[in-house]
Amino acid sequence: MLLDSISDFLNKDIENKLLFKNDYLLPSIVICYLLFVTWIGPSLMKNRKPFKLRGIMVVYNFIEVCVNIYVFKWLFSSMVGYWPVRCTSHEDPRFLAVYKKTLPLWWFILLNKMFELWDTVFIVLRKKWNQLSALHIIHHSTVCSLVWWFLRNPSQTGFYFTVILGVNIVVHTVLYTYYGLSSIGPHMEKYLWWKKYLTALQIGQFVFDLSYVAIDHLTGCKTIGIGEILTSVFIIYLLIFFLNLYKNKYCE
Repeated sequence: MLLDSISDFLNKDIENKLLFKNDYLLPSIVICYLLFVTWIGPSLMKNRKPFKLRGIMVVYNFIEVCVNIYVFKWLFSSMVGYWPVRCTSHEDPRFLAVYKKTLPLWWFILLNKMFELWDTVFIVLRKKWNQLSALHIIHHSTVCSLVWWFLRNPSQTGFYFTVILGVNIVVHTVLYTYYGLSSIGPHMEKYLWWKKYLTALQIGQFVFDLSYVAIDHLTGCKTIGIGEILTSVFIIYLLIFFLNLYKNKYCE
């Protein structure tokens, strides 16, 4: 019974779910997240000892590794199967048919992006203030909001977003593997010499994303719409921040 209920929640009647059809629920959740991680949480933890949460962090990070591997496999098979519609108009019946078929996938991705908001909550509860950057907070809240917006607006969503998200999920799998190993304890540091390359990997991701959108446009496969503009501006913002981060940490 429980498994059936979970399956129905993940796969059936998605367009009638409150989180999907309500205009204010997801923005309200994101606003509450922002308030907690920037104001409420730090205020509550100001005079308290940090929570350890080591066991929770290990389990959480390796759950995310497994979830991202599962999502990538699902996303990759969808990309390969529906590649012929890559250059079709957003109003094309074939594109809309693919959108309907892949709704469970995008719904699952949205739920996972919401689950990833716990990253920042754990940072606040552990008082790891050096990790609580504007970049971290903006990244999590914006990605979650973009996935929700694209899920509800197929006419503004191109195939490019599937490709970009696929690359993002690969990078996140590597990142959560690192976080999971580092959360085991200080004795793991000697095995995490590759931390430097994580930032380089993320920079490469953003360069690929922008290149893919540009090639799509220049080859006439896609016209530039509001979705492409929003996504590209956000990626450029992230690219600038990560380039600056890499320069400050590894080039001085």
